[in-house]
Amino acid sequence: MGRVSSISCARPGCQGKVAAWLTYDYGAQQLWIDDVPGASGDHWGLCQGHAARLRAPLGWSALDRRAGVAGAPPVTGAYPPAGMAGLAT
Repeated sequence: MGRVSSISCARPGCQGKVAAWLTYDYGAQQLWIDDVPGASGDHWGLCQGHAARLRAPLGWSALDRRAGVAGAPPVTGAYPPAGMAGLAT
């Protein structure tokens, strides 16, 4: 399965094509960035720019699992997410 690029980024007002998928587990305070949507959990399509600038809330673990991308987004912020609204970019 390749990248899904026929829909727009989930960030309000952004018309960028989806280049990565944010999947998160609110209860476990974990998030992942993948090339394709996760099989479980809440997931949102993000454009290249928003995926690159994504920051996890304080206390959450984050892992960028996209091909060719090493590491995880830095953890920052002091608030839990409320859906997409709590994830800073």
